[in-house]
Amino acid sequence: MEQRGFFVEVAKEHKQRAIAVGIWDGNTSFSEESLKELVELIEVAGAEVVATMTQQVHKYSAGTLMGRGKLEELSRAVEDLEADLVVVDQELSGMQMRNISDACDCFVLDRTGMVLDIFALRAKSRAGKLQVLLGQLIYRKNRLIGAKNFSRQSGGIGSRGPGEQKLELDRRHIHQQIRRVEEKLKAMEKVRDTTRKGRDSHGLPKIALIGYTNSGKSSLMNRMLSEGESSGSAVYVEDQVFASLDPDTRLIHYPGGYKVYVTDTVGFISNLPTQLIKAFASTMEEVADADVWIHVLDGSSKRAQLAYDTTRALLREISPVAKPTLLLVNKADQLEQVPLPLEKGRELTHYGSVKYDENFDEFYGALSELLAPFFVEGTFLVPYDAQEVYYALNRLYSLSEVEYRSEGIFFSGRVSRWALEKYREYRVNDVSNH
Repeated sequence: MEQRGFFVEVAKEHKQRAIAVGIWDGNTSFSEESLKELVELIEVAGAEVVATMTQQVHKYSAGTLMGRGKLEELSRAVEDLEADLVVVDQELSGMQMRNISDACDCFVLDRTGMVLDIFALRAKSRAGKLQVLLGQLIYRKNRLIGAKNFSRQSGGIGSRGPGEQKLELDRRHIHQQIRRVEEKLKAMEKVRDTTRKGRDSHGLPKIALIGYTNSGKSSLMNRMLSEGESSGSAVYVEDQVFASLDPDTRLIHYPGGYKVYVTDTVGFISNLPTQLIKAFASTMEEVADADVWIHVLDGSSKRAQLAYDTTRALLREISPVAKPTLLLVNKADQLEQVPLPLEKGRELTHYGSVKYDENFDEFYGALSELLAPFFVEGTFLVPYDAQEVYYALNRLYSLSEVEYRSEGIFFSGRVSRWALEKYREYRVNDVSNH
C-alpha cells in the first residue's frame, strides 16, 4: 500500500476492475447518459470498467433493485471478469447493497458512494475534508458496509476517507461522529457568517457561479479576474470533475461594468440525494445568499440537457426563490448548432468560449444588463468632516463629476440601492441648487 496525501491508494500493480450497472424503470430520464457518466466517474476514481450491464424494469425490486435473472447474470460476470467492484447507477438501500454484495461476492457501491469517493480524493481544505466526512457518515449510517472482508478492496474505491479519520461502522458510534463533525462545521459556519456580513456591509451584488462539474466555472472566474480591475489570486482550475470542493469568493470589477462579489462554487452532478447536498453547506449558503446566478453550461457536452436540468433541479432545492440568471453556454466554438435545442427556462443567455474568445464584451454586457436593477444614479454632497463617506463610495463605485466645493465634496455615480439608502443624508436631490 502507498500513502499519498490524505488517502491511501491501491498499489499500482492491481487496478480495480469494476462493472457499471444501470437499472431503469419507465420514469427514468437520461438513463443512458447517466450510465456513461458513471463509467467516467469510476475511471476518474482510478478503476477500470470491464463491463456495463443494463435492465429495464416495470418495478424496482425491493431487495436487489434488479430482477433475479439479471442479478444472476451480474454474479456470473463478476466471476468471469474477476471484478472487484460493482457500481450501480441508482441510490441503493443498505439491504439492497448487502443483497447484491452477497450474490456477487464483491464490493458494491451506488452512484452516491462513487461521487463521495471522488470527493474524498479531491478534498484539500479542513472544511472540505469535514464536509466529505459528514457526507460519508450520513451515507453509511443506513448502509453499514463491512459485513464481509474483501481483502482486494482494502484502501481502494469506497474505503477512502479524508485525513486520518476512520469511519466507524458501528451504528452506536456513527451518530456520535456525525454530531462531532457537525459541531466543527458549525464553528466554521460562524466564521463564514462573519465574512459574509463583511461583504454585505459593502452593499455590492453577490454573484454565484453555478453549474455542472467541469463546465468552466473556475475558468470564467479567472478570466473575469484577469480582465478586470480586480484583486485576489486566481482560483484552482483543472480539467477534471470536482477539481475543488471549496467555494472561492473574489471582489471583481469586470471590464465596462460594476464591482461585484463573485463566488466560484462546487460543481453539481445528477442523481444526488438532498441529504448529501446539504452536507456541503458552504456552497449551498453561497448559492442561496447570492443576488444573481451565472449558470455555466458546457455546450459541447453530449449531456448538456442532463447538466442543465440537474442544475436547475438542485437550485430549486437550495433556494425557494429563483434569482436573476445569466446562462453562459460555454465552449460554443465547438458547437455545430447555435442555439442548442435545449428545453430551458427564461434566463438571459449568452453563447461563448471562456477559453478561446478573444473578446468577451457581449458577456460582460449581458451581465451588466442583469445587474442594472441593483444600481441607481445618485448625486451626493459630503461635508469635509465626513469625507470618509466619499472615500468609501469611491472604493466601491465609479464616481464622476467630483468637485471640491466650499461646503464639501460634490460627486455623482451609479451606486447600489443599499448605498443610496445608507448615505441618504448626503444625497442631493436637485443638482441645480448646488
